[in-house]
Amino acid sequence: MPSQTETLRLYTALQLHTADWSGKLLLGLGLNETGRTLALASLAAGAASLFLEPDAKQLREANREGCLTFAVTTLDEALRALKNEIRQGRGITIGLAGEPAQWLHEMVERGVLPYAIAMSQPPSKEETASLQTLQQWGSLPLPTATSQLDSLSLHIEEDAAATLQDRRTRDGELRNHVPQELPQQLQERWFDTAPTLFPRSLSRAHWISQSVNLPRFEESSS
Repeated sequence: MPSQTETLRLYTALQLHTADWSGKLLLGLGLNETGRTLALASLAAGAASLFLEPDAKQLREANREGCLTFAVTTLDEALRALKNEIRQGRGITIGLAGEPAQWLHEMVERGVLPYAIAMSQPPSKEETASLQTLQQWGSLPLPTATSQLDSLSLHIEEDAAATLQDRRTRDGELRNHVPQELPQQLQERWFDTAPTLFPRSLSRAHWISQSVNLPRFEESSS
């Protein structure tokens, strides 16, 4: 399962890159560990995401971990689902099985233009040709690295709770401690979506200013 810490880092990078992902198509190449984490982060950001993955095992793993809304085997199926969610501005992650080079070529032929493209693995020569075409048409290359966060005086901590009820209480308190380097909306969206992405987790990853030490919450008596 992707870690909350890395999911929060990628989610924050997405939000700092583009504040509103609603109605935007994100194309991802690969569902390795980084790709699966990006899939969760894109859900948190509210993007409509399509991930190309030739390895059936990786697709099954992504499904098992809850990183995908569902997986399909044709571009038509993927586009039908994406079109509806994009129109309504809702987040979705779709895994498309098969060779990425084939699907990228078909996307170019059909004029499917993602808003942004993220790669969690190096593309092949055939994939690169189609990716370059999409970028020439206006798709933004979106590195999954979070180097833009390094300039912020922030770090991520994980707060642990004893019960899910305690977790909800702590989330309510943590969401009010917004580092001044981050937009309020970014923090609020994370605490709205993290419980749905990690429903059984008693921990919560959150940003904190390096110069600030939050008081530890007292353990729930229950």
